[in-house]
Amino acid sequence: MNHAQRVGKVANLVIFLGILGIILSIVALTISQGLAQRGYGFGYIMIGLFMMGLGYGIRYRYKYCLYAAMVLFLVLSCNFLFKLFVHHTSYLTLRFVLCAWVSFRLIQSISSMQVLIIATNTFPDRDNRFMRFLLRKKHS
Repeated sequence: MNHAQRVGKVANLVIFLGILGIILSIVALTISQGLAQRGYGFGYIMIGLFMMGLGYGIRYRYKYCLYAAMVLFLVLSCNFLFKLFVHHTSYLTLRFVLCAWVSFRLIQSISSMQVLIIATNTFPDRDNRFMRFLLRKKHS
């Protein structure tokens, strides 16, 4: 995997988690009281929108968006770790592990982002296999 693909995949991951958070928050506000009790709601809609913005910033080669996303996921990881020590639920364990894994992936992509900016002056890979699949079906 080259540097553009690594940064592009991290950007897609951050965008996907932002969209997922927004969808779960909308469901929590309209249908599911259980999701609302787990912390989803209007505040997490704002966090999801912020994640999406950071993901698109990473995709368009803004290194400060990568740093901000890394800080955001590290803060979320610490938050879920603290809640895990207090409540001891498997759901919090899952959220902590997911945020810690995304933080690790963001930290790994810092060097790739620097190579893209300084050495090659190229953009991250914007290729999306789902859009490619849909466009292929549309043209058939």
